Amino acid sequence: MTCEACTKAATNQHSGMYHMGCLECCARLVISTHPNKQHAGAMLEAIARFRDAPGRSAILECVRQQLEKRQSAGPKSTAT
Repeated sequence: MTCEACTKAATNQHSGMYHMGCLECCARLVISTHPNKQHAGAMLEAIARFRDAPGRSAILECVRQQLEKRQSAGPKSTAT
């Protein structure tokens, strides 16, 4: 099940809306800092301050899966 923020992000990649109780949103927020590990760590610390936020290990696993999925998809085509 996706949250409202995930739905908006699916249609507008720069929506900037995140729900800290949603694992996919938390992973998307951390990925938005990629490849800056210092910023990613800051995002994980900020997420941890929310009461219903998923755990750090779950977020990092989701991030890993999403980055692997991106790599297996290959480079984006710039042809129009």
